[in-house]
Amino acid sequence: MKKNLVIAVGIVLFQLLMLLKLQFTAWPEMLLWPYLAIHGLLPYKDIAIAHTPHLIVDLVVIYKIFGVGITQLKIYTWFLIVFTDLVVYWVTKKLWKDKVALMALTAFIFLQMFFDGNGLWFDLVLAPLAIITYYLVENKKYFWAGAFWAFMFFTKQTAVFFLLPIIFTTRKVKGFIFGAVLVTIFWFIILGLWGNLPSFYHWAVSYGIFVLPRAQGQIQLPDVKNLIVSLFPFLVFLPLIFKTKYKNINLVLWAIAGVMGAYPRFEYFHFQPALPFLAVAISIVLTNFNKNNKLMRLLLIFYLIGCLYLFASFFIRNWGEGTRFYEQNVQDITQYVKNNTNSKDKIFVMNWWDNIYALTGTLPATDPWVPQLSWYQDIPGIQEKEVLDLTKSKPKLIILQDYVDSGLASYIPQKLYTYVMSNYHLKEKVDGLEILIPNK
Repeated sequence: MKKNLVIAVGIVLFQLLMLLKLQFTAWPEMLLWPYLAIHGLLPYKDIAIAHTPHLIVDLVVIYKIFGVGITQLKIYTWFLIVFTDLVVYWVTKKLWKDKVALMALTAFIFLQMFFDGNGLWFDLVLAPLAIITYYLVENKKYFWAGAFWAFMFFTKQTAVFFLLPIIFTTRKVKGFIFGAVLVTIFWFIILGLWGNLPSFYHWAVSYGIFVLPRAQGQIQLPDVKNLIVSLFPFLVFLPLIFKTKYKNINLVLWAIAGVMGAYPRFEYFHFQPALPFLAVAISIVLTNFNKNNKLMRLLLIFYLIGCLYLFASFFIRNWGEGTRFYEQNVQDITQYVKNNTNSKDKIFVMNWWDNIYALTGTLPATDPWVPQLSWYQDIPGIQEKEVLDLTKSKPKLIILQDYVDSGLASYIPQKLYTYVMSNYHLKEKVDGLEILIPNK
């Protein structure tokens, strides 16, 4: 038992060493939203956020204690990844056996990295909560399963997909509902104390669930190559079902629920909630492998070589690539803003990364802060309010990246853009970005 634990710790340490050298994705929102909240802008009321609040609150607490920065974000992310590793190992060991647990942990760390797991986003938090909820359902602890599912939902709304496998196996629905309702009441009390419960409903429920998934520009489907690459590791469920019949059908259902969050905006990291269940499936197949079955042996060899090729390609592309959204041009703009503003100055960032506010210790010149994406900016009244705020606050600097012909950076919020071009002029360019200052 101690030997297995030592091996498990070694596997986790190996992953940490890999994560240190692989590209880290510092999503701008993971700095911006908590930073703005710390400086008095309330989520939903003053910050347009289409996600539920659990992760944001966590980051507010962390940044309050340790400060806001890329290093703090990385440490929090890696701590969460290690925690997920340990949860996967512990749950698998409890429900199966040590050998399966070690194999599942090994499979999980490679899957976790391959599916763009080296960066904090809401799906990363769903992964440990999902496997814990699975364990509680399997052990018929329905009250706690309901509570953890509710924490999942208040982390990201795509947790609703996990109700499918939960309903499939849950017998005492009342206990599950009771646990979920208590956690929901807890979050409603928190939001009520903030005084922004109506705003939460507007952005995270009404807009985030019923509008955003169908918004023009929000839907991003994979091409054939990305679809094949992302689904190839899941082929292991075919021999699992063939060999064990319906014994492990729950794993399939939970994995499907975890994958569904990749729609409508396809990204590899959206697969994170499904990976614990995929890792367990791989482990069960490999540890129960029948060497005398030649066809199965060939299929598994093909599968393992394919997975190894995919990970090796990912490894080569991402090794030593630094921190995404904190490249040299971001650092240069950050230093420029610091050198040319005072603590009370406000700035405005257009068509570029909003982490600049957090990195420079400045605040946006608009309240509420709304992302400059078409599905937000085209909401009636948003641009008019932004123009009014700019007129009143008169930001000292506006940072503008040129608009391009296609993609997210091609969208021009016309009313906002017209005002800025009429009232600001170019001072200079820094790393290709325009620095605008007010007309005299």
